[in-house]
Amino acid sequence: MEERILLDKGWKLYTGEKDICLDVPYMPMQVHDILFAAGRIDEAYKRGRQDGCEWVGQKKWIYENRLQIPAGAEEKQLSLIFGGLDTVADIYINGERQLHVQDCYMPAVLDVSSWAGEDEISLQIVFPSMEEVLGGIEEKYGEVIERDKIPACRFLRKTFHDFSTYLGNDENFWKVGVFRPVELRITSRHSLRDWKVSTVLNETLTRGRVRIELETDETVQEWKQEVTVQAELTLDGKLIDRIRVPWMDVVTLEEKAVRLWWPRGLGEQPLYLVTLRLYLGGAEIFAADRRIGFRRISMPEPLHVLVNDREVKLWGANLTPDEGHTMCEDADRVRKIMELVRDANMNTLRVWGEGVPFTDLLYDLADEWGILLWQEFFCGHTQYPDVEEVKEAVLAEAEYMVRRLRHRPSILLWCGGNECYMSRDFAEPGREYLCSSLFEYDLKALTARLDPDRCYLYNSPFGGSYTNDPLYGDTHSYTNSWYVPGSALPRFVSENLRVAFPPVRSLKRYMKTEELPVPQPIRHGGLPWPAAYQKITSAESWKKIPPVEEFYDPQTPEEMVYVFGMAAGSYIRRTVEHYRRGREAQEAMGRRRCFGHLIWKLNTTYPHLYSSVLDAYLEPGIPYYFLKRAYEQLLLSVDLGNHPDVWVVNDTGSEVLGTCQVGLYDMAGNRLEAQCEFPVKVAAGESLLAGRADCFGQFTRDRIIRARLVDEAGGVLAAGHAFADMERHLLFPEPELEMEMRGDTILLRTHRFAHGIELTGEEEKDQFGWYFSDNYFDLFPGEVKRITVAGTHEKGLICARAAYSEHSVSIDWKLKMK
Repeated sequence: MEERILLDKGWKLYTGEKDICLDVPYMPMQVHDILFAAGRIDEAYKRGRQDGCEWVGQKKWIYENRLQIPAGAEEKQLSLIFGGLDTVADIYINGERQLHVQDCYMPAVLDVSSWAGEDEISLQIVFPSMEEVLGGIEEKYGEVIERDKIPACRFLRKTFHDFSTYLGNDENFWKVGVFRPVELRITSRHSLRDWKVSTVLNETLTRGRVRIELETDETVQEWKQEVTVQAELTLDGKLIDRIRVPWMDVVTLEEKAVRLWWPRGLGEQPLYLVTLRLYLGGAEIFAADRRIGFRRISMPEPLHVLVNDREVKLWGANLTPDEGHTMCEDADRVRKIMELVRDANMNTLRVWGEGVPFTDLLYDLADEWGILLWQEFFCGHTQYPDVEEVKEAVLAEAEYMVRRLRHRPSILLWCGGNECYMSRDFAEPGREYLCSSLFEYDLKALTARLDPDRCYLYNSPFGGSYTNDPLYGDTHSYTNSWYVPGSALPRFVSENLRVAFPPVRSLKRYMKTEELPVPQPIRHGGLPWPAAYQKITSAESWKKIPPVEEFYDPQTPEEMVYVFGMAAGSYIRRTVEHYRRGREAQEAMGRRRCFGHLIWKLNTTYPHLYSSVLDAYLEPGIPYYFLKRAYEQLLLSVDLGNHPDVWVVNDTGSEVLGTCQVGLYDMAGNRLEAQCEFPVKVAAGESLLAGRADCFGQFTRDRIIRARLVDEAGGVLAAGHAFADMERHLLFPEPELEMEMRGDTILLRTHRFAHGIELTGEEEKDQFGWYFSDNYFDLFPGEVKRITVAGTHEKGLICARAAYSEHSVSIDWKLKMK
């Protein structure tokens, strides 16, 4: 049987000069984390700032511990597992170097079986200074660096945003140290290298087979003859099938009544458990299990996804590193991010190739909640050096990732990386990509060998008449700073962004002040915000702003946050609804041409002003709620283009029948001036131009087109509306809101139209950690808005205020049911 001893205590950290020697509170901890805990650096490092800690990357750092070897382990296999080292390190046992590590994207393993007879051994993990590491690269590859104009850090398998400012940190903020657990693993000696689990479904998707392939060295034929294999398939603790046979390279299990795994919103996510055991002479020498799901994923053409033979459009976001100041994963933070994904009607996450490796928690939650994962290998936004050492490292990382994750039902596809070719097009258009064979041949061959049933994409974006061609593969929507032909209705949008501010409470923390700078009029050649904000942003973000010109000029910081948030939200609503409709109004019938949309980006790594819909404290900004509403499976979309068109988009799993009620609403008169109805029948996975409200004729632009889809009983299935003019031209009434509690639900009503209602919570001056089921929404008279509350609070004061209103309403809220 396997025994794991976690080495989380007894560590010391010191410099090569031994001018600093500290006890490590717990492990894993990176060097900056340890220094902060000891009071040697301040919290500026958590914001990615070098102030007072730039010296950390200039020193050699040594982790040291003493390891006791359990008695009776002489006949066992003993391995030290280093789950994550950032990045270049030498591992010493009893003062002698045993292993050199230079890759943060995969664990390191050291066989220590030869020390089994000793009571205790000393263990050191030595990290040279980053200056020394980079100097060594420049000395070794100086000619390549100069010839191909590739920075030295790109030869290093370390997250390269430690060397850039893109995510919000200072340039060359070099993290260093141990960021995943170190453990001693004691197992029976066996020759199993890996075991692969795959599923096969019959044509009718009613019966399934689990195929288990056992991988060993070719030199262990005699050992195999003495081994017995046992495999089990269970679901919710119930045994489905079991097999126990003499060694076979492939064993199969049967499920005669399959429960299919579906993406979120289309069905359940039943997870079967496959358990493998090996016996030698009657004694168990190996035991492990893996969770699987029965589903069939295919792509008849690029990014046209079929799951269980049903077309599935991908609506989701891009996941960046959960935190920037450390690579030590915060499990609570990752879980909260995934909860916010789940609650925003998303079914897909792109795990960004310029990010960091996540633990199994992310993948477990994706499996459980039906979130499809576009998984990229760790390459991004550069020409990679065409040298064997780098290519071999990337391939080793990819092989480790594929072997680790290929059994998971949530893994949608593999992708070579982010913007490698596109960055070439930006910097040196026309130049041949140096390392194209890595992405176009080597990684493709690797995934085909190890996981032949999954799609592999060379890069994101890739293909077409140019790399970012929106009509061929996926596109990164930089339409705020580039003119992109064909971008109005792309095939697949894997990045789409507009910069917006976080909530005011978060912005004050970002800026470390209670007095935020006052907005100034935008002048020719000037910034769209006060210059003070430039210190918390990057990547020419001022070019990537939403259509703020459609809103009133902000006079206060609060108004500026509102304008940027609502402008970004409005842009998201318009574009995502268009993508989901999938065709133009003149194409009333036909195929939906857009296969998906992923917002750039989901989360904020450092306190940073950019385009994330969740800020650094995981507070949802205004765009988050616009995106959530735009991703509702059953969408009613009002498009005021050349005609007042009303569309129904049905991404549920079943046909929708109902009546579409459309009204022309007069805000000033507080009444519906005219109404019409259309019968609706829309199949699952389809969009439908339900009707055209030309019957309203000519009307002034201060009106609203309001639509509701109702069932036979009058229940509202979906609702949508659109203003006939930009907000800057509209005058909104004082709404007269009413709020009450009913159980744990807040009920909101209004006597007059209420625009952009903001909900906030506070408990003993704590405004953070309030998660509302909807926010920044419009409300019509006669409607009842039901809001549920989640987060870290069980009681507090909740306030509601409409945009441009002088009044707010509040209620004392208390959680009644946990």
